[in-house]
Amino acid sequence: MSTFKRMVKRLGLVAAFSGLSAAFLLEAIPKINEVRRIKAHLRRPKPSAAEMERFSKPLPTRAENLARMSSGHIFDVLVIGGGATGAGVAVDAASRGLSTCLIEKFDFASGTSSRSTKLIHGGVRYLQKAIFNFDVEQFRMVNEALSERANLIDIAPHLAYPLPIMLPVYK
Repeated sequence: MSTFKRMVKRLGLVAAFSGLSAAFLLEAIPKINEVRRIKAHLRRPKPSAAEMERFSKPLPTRAENLARMSSGHIFDVLVIGGGATGAGVAVDAASRGLSTCLIEKFDFASGTSSRSTKLIHGGVRYLQKAIFNFDVEQFRMVNEALSERANLIDIAPHLAYPLPIMLPVYK
């Protein structure tokens, strides 16, 4: 009987230690990631005087842009479509110093991009399929989606950030 009590006691200690460890990790990991993001932000070099001057100028008006496009000016990059991808490509090209022209049929982000939820998918639905169907490919897809989500949160915390939500569970 004493052997059984010792086993139960050890099992209880292991369970308590595991629970405390899991709680610590669930609490500590987000804080560690936040500290890492802040340190990375502080390590960024300050913009030079030329960059500050470049970005302090007023933006050109619509009429000035149309005049520039119709004047025969040759652009390095022509982006057709001002949705999420097109706007992203144009911003990336312009930030690299390329002369960029973005053409949109209607208004910028008025098509599919205007109807988006702007949420970064974490792949929970695929995780359910991976577990219940023992599907390794679905699990890899979830892993990749979560990795890309973490990467996006790291490189653009002003655009992407965790949004905790609660879902009701009904029986």
